[in-house]
Amino acid sequence: MGNIIVRETSAELRGIGRNALSGAWGQVAIACFLYYVMIGTVPSILSLFIPASIYLGESIPGLNLSISYVSYLYSAVMTGVFQLGLVIFILTFLRTRKTNSAVIFNGFEYFAKAFCISFMSAFFAAMWALLFIIPGIIAYIRYSQALYILADDPRKGVFQCINESKYLMTGNKAKFFCMNLSFIGWTILANLPIMLFPFTVPGWLAIIVDLVLSIPYFFLLAYVEVTNGIFYELVTGHLVAKRVERPAA
Repeated sequence: MGNIIVRETSAELRGIGRNALSGAWGQVAIACFLYYVMIGTVPSILSLFIPASIYLGESIPGLNLSISYVSYLYSAVMTGVFQLGLVIFILTFLRTRKTNSAVIFNGFEYFAKAFCISFMSAFFAAMWALLFIIPGIIAYIRYSQALYILADDPRKGVFQCINESKYLMTGNKAKFFCMNLSFIGWTILANLPIMLFPFTVPGWLAIIVDLVLSIPYFFLLAYVEVTNGIFYELVTGHLVAKRVERPAA
């Protein structure tokens, strides 16, 4: 039996996402804010307290960038866990309308699997990207459903989730890419406050300013993640979009 091919257009998928978010934009945005804090703000705070860093300018000529050891380690280890937690939150919201933001910490129950899926997906995508950027993007899309599969059935192994993601995305990769690309206009608008802020601020103030100016981004993230969750529900057959037949002219 063949896999399910998503036939809806990007506009239709976004429309389903907006309908799902109706009356719950704020609650989902709060969960996305918490997710952002855990994978973005916490590493910044760690860099303030433990500034010892790797200077990339020595290994990459022309690049003047330092990365905190502790911040980098935290991001490498925790990103997959919180990505899984956000996926669990999104699927729970879509299926039950429950919006308990603390659900994003549920990924810790499957810490090892979440980390391994995140690491292996990034590794495979990076290996393909060595050939050219397009194969890397295709590889990233190929493994994009693995954490959703794990969230649906935590008993499944790492490579089982990855292989099932590859199967689900057969014939759906272009649709998934175009759907996410269609958010580019909203992405530019959501990031305008940060792009238009002309001042450099130090330390803690920079972190606070970033959180305040990123408020529109949290709503965008809610929109994108819910739409991605709907894509998963469609590609697995958990959700069937009804098409309205237009009367003949």
